[in-house]
Amino acid sequence: MNLRHILSAGVIALAACATSDQSAAPTTDIAAFRHAPLSAEALIEHVRVLGSDEFEGRAPGTNGERLTIEYLQRAYAAAGLQPGVVLANGERSWVQETPLVAATLTNTPTLTLSGTDGERTYAYATQFSAWTRRLDPTVDIANAPLVFVGYGIHAPELGWNDYEGVDMRGKIAVILINDPDFETGDDRGFGGRAMTYYGRWTYKFEEAGRQGAAGAIIIHETAPAAYPWAVIQSSTGSARWDIVRADRGASRAGFEGWINNEVAMETFRRARLDFNELKSRAQRPGFRAVRMNLTGSLHLETRAEERTTYNVVGVLPGTERPNETIIYTAHWDHLGHCPPVDGDDICNGAFDNATGTSALIELARRFHAQGPTDRTVAFIALTAEEQGLLGALYYMQHPLFAPRDTVAAINMDGINAFGRTHEIEVRGFGQSEMDDLLTTAIQAQGRRVAPDSSPEAGYYYRSDHLHFAQLGIPVLYTSRGIDMLDGGIERGRALSQAYVANVYHKPADEVTDAWDMSGGAEDLEALYAVGHRLADGNEWPQWRANSEFRAAREASRR
Repeated sequence: MNLRHILSAGVIALAACATSDQSAAPTTDIAAFRHAPLSAEALIEHVRVLGSDEFEGRAPGTNGERLTIEYLQRAYAAAGLQPGVVLANGERSWVQETPLVAATLTNTPTLTLSGTDGERTYAYATQFSAWTRRLDPTVDIANAPLVFVGYGIHAPELGWNDYEGVDMRGKIAVILINDPDFETGDDRGFGGRAMTYYGRWTYKFEEAGRQGAAGAIIIHETAPAAYPWAVIQSSTGSARWDIVRADRGASRAGFEGWINNEVAMETFRRARLDFNELKSRAQRPGFRAVRMNLTGSLHLETRAEERTTYNVVGVLPGTERPNETIIYTAHWDHLGHCPPVDGDDICNGAFDNATGTSALIELARRFHAQGPTDRTVAFIALTAEEQGLLGALYYMQHPLFAPRDTVAAINMDGINAFGRTHEIEVRGFGQSEMDDLLTTAIQAQGRRVAPDSSPEAGYYYRSDHLHFAQLGIPVLYTSRGIDMLDGGIERGRALSQAYVANVYHKPADEVTDAWDMSGGAEDLEALYAVGHRLADGNEWPQWRANSEFRAAREASRR
């Protein structure tokens, strides 16, 4: 049965329930609702459901999506929310239809790199990954010259152009991940070791397309990428999603992809180029692209389908200034089925991001229990984050709440499941006055706010709040602190490292007996305090003077 038809029936039934009597939430069979709102017990009950094998990893366009959307609608209604989407006919809906394109490889491609020493072929998934954003059934790249373009950055405001003097049409860009000052540590305009958007793989592929490249290959290195090759491998074989583009993806490179470090080192040796010396040159202003005297060939066969997925939206309308809105966000999706590990091929996404989705529901319950606020509070479960923040990107292009009247947004992507901490970290610390509001809430708990302990990983540019920030909306994005009550900093770091190495984007991301969501519940109490203060007050938090998002806010508020 068509997922859209299933959802439409559910939306009509639930909307009727939600718009009747808002003084008390409907009764429900959801197990988490037997526990107090925002409690560790309630949070983990939601995660057990959303992260179960039955939900198959919650990939968009699958039965796992249908189950997730149905669960969220039931939970939102039972929490006392109203449907947050106003349709053209005036009716209300729980879902914002989000049209995307799903492109699935139908062949197993081979990457061929040729030089004076002959040809070398490389295996899909284990040695390279590739896909296309173009809506073409086949992409044929034959003997396209490889060009090393350093970090693949064109930043006119910094006087930096890695593509200067080279025409990339018909050529393949070979690109370093992260920013030029990641390894040097000194700030060369890119934040020192703190990654900027220029360091993200999404930007590098976008820029290669703008330069007219036939293909774009990023060299994987674990430290600057902030995750191992297994994370790249986990996405091979599944559909690649994108927004519906008017040019059908023609403005993107013919293919985009990664090569692992071993392939990259072999390729530079074959080109008789010193990789480390070229990387060092690429970290300095004035770098010029280098032709590698190798060519690349790749044949992709792709089945592209336009599909509708869904952002799920609930609201508690404000009583005094309902047009002014505070938004909580979390992405509901994960990877679905993925390369198997010990026979398990479901990437459940319990931590990433069933925890954040659970937090949305529980925050809604807490707000409803506390009674109406002056401003509206919205709870948005976003789709297709794992495919490039696409649900948030679609929202940015089609906002449901006017950006100029959106007071702030709070994003949740991975809630502490390891126990209580002495601190909470702010991703993008120093960007806005939201830090100050959080500091007040955290200090009331006898804890402290800490800056991001891994700014080089670029987490601030790797989750959905980025597109809300690009609208000018001040955003807060936090992570668990590493200073644990039980085990201190040493245990906190060990847990983080083990998660990235063994769990992140793997079938191991499941609820285990070791989970302890007491720390997550404590963090969420602080996020609730920040949101409630804004919802019942008159404050308009601002971006700091040095934030790249300040200009967008000023433009939206004129």
